[in-house]
Amino acid sequence: MAAKKKAARKKAGKRPVPPFAFTVGIEGTKVVVKGKNDGNIRGRNQPLVSFVAGAGVDKFRIDATEFVDNDCPDPPTRAWPFRKSKPIFAVSSFSSTLVKPEKGASLLIFKYTISVAGYSPADPIIIVEK
Repeated sequence: MAAKKKAARKKAGKRPVPPFAFTVGIEGTKVVVKGKNDGNIRGRNQPLVSFVAGAGVDKFRIDATEFVDNDCPDPPTRAWPFRKSKPIFAVSSFSSTLVKPEKGASLLIFKYTISVAGYSPADPIIIVEK
């Protein structure tokens, strides 16, 4: 009986994270990412992440870099946290699953930017756990 309970606990810890759905919007002069945690994502098991243009937004761009501390003198390295290729042009929607950390890595951290022409961009973070 105890073995069954232990196995059940292990499975419970591996539950997939539900999809993240975000709407790209404008508030005043700034781009906002509306949805869970204001666009900050902490996911495991490579959940689906979706962005759609909201009211007042025709198209948006997505870019990403490795996360660096504020006092780091070097510019951040470009990196892409999604399995689907980075859109070359501005888009009205984007959906993809997150990349998987390499063997031996416990997590990946990215800073991503959503920009709309003429507005200050939003720049939340993505943490991908194994």
